[in-house]
Amino acid sequence: MLADTVCVIFGTYALAAGLGMVIEPGRAATVLEALETGPALTYVTGALMFFISAGLLALVNDFTTVTRSIGTVLAGGMVVESLLLLAWPKPVFALGRWLLPEEDHVRGIGLATMAFGLAIAVLGIL
Repeated sequence: MLADTVCVIFGTYALAAGLGMVIEPGRAATVLEALETGPALTYVTGALMFFISAGLLALVNDFTTVTRSIGTVLAGGMVVESLLLLAWPKPVFALGRWLLPEEDHVRGIGLATMAFGLAIAVLGIL
């Protein structure tokens, strides 16, 4: 049950984030730039993200069902990303710049993010 809810929450987040990239693609670069130039913001984001994702991983941490597997992988990925933001954010920023080089590309990433979000939200609902 919890894993299903995690999939719906992550899926809803991905749908909203992807829609934001499609509607206003320039905002993604602005957010990335703000994180890069604001070490305090990067640190606080990483710390908050770590505690949320580590707590989630403590609750959903096995591969017995599809939704539990998805929840485990997503929470584990968030733990890794949050620790990188805390200790060595350059790889996260480099990946962000590589994925978001121009606005048309951002829209494509946004559509892919929306498709992923819809898929895992539907899995969580079923």
